[in-house]
Amino acid sequence: MPRKSPKYAVSQAYMRSVLANERRVQYLECEIEKQQSRLALNGVEGGESVSRTMAGDAFERGFVKLYELCDEMDTELIGYVEEREKARRVLSHIAGSKGYDVLYLRYFEGMKFKDIYRRIYVSEDYMYELHRTALIELYPYVPAEYRQRNNGSRCPEKPSET
Repeated sequence: MPRKSPKYAVSQAYMRSVLANERRVQYLECEIEKQQSRLALNGVEGGESVSRTMAGDAFERGFVKLYELCDEMDTELIGYVEEREKARRVLSHIAGSKGYDVLYLRYFEGMKFKDIYRRIYVSEDYMYELHRTALIELYPYVPAEYRQRNNGSRCPEKPSET
């Protein structure tokens, strides 16, 4: 396999950060659903009054945890929506190409490569070529602060898991 160019590496790291944001939000959504299910299984729906028994204390802690998760998700969503919109604007510079389709499906929809080439009706090898070419083509549009942070590094830093 040919050595990856720095432009490819920086663009790929940027797009992976987009995918990581999506996955963090999905994780929070799942945690909220689990907490809601636990509370519902115990016979308490949102807005009900809970007595001051031992069980009531457990329900109260459950609601506190649920509200904390919702607050955390709200905070994540604010940053995520801004980053996603910025990434959509970056990606729009190569709109209309099959490379755009590959990057969108991979990094915004989270699809696996084996599903992407079937979806866009190209060979697997050609899909990887489209991916490589599109990332290199995308490089000039990657936010400058991201290019500077990752420039010159063989292994761009991993996006933080905040």
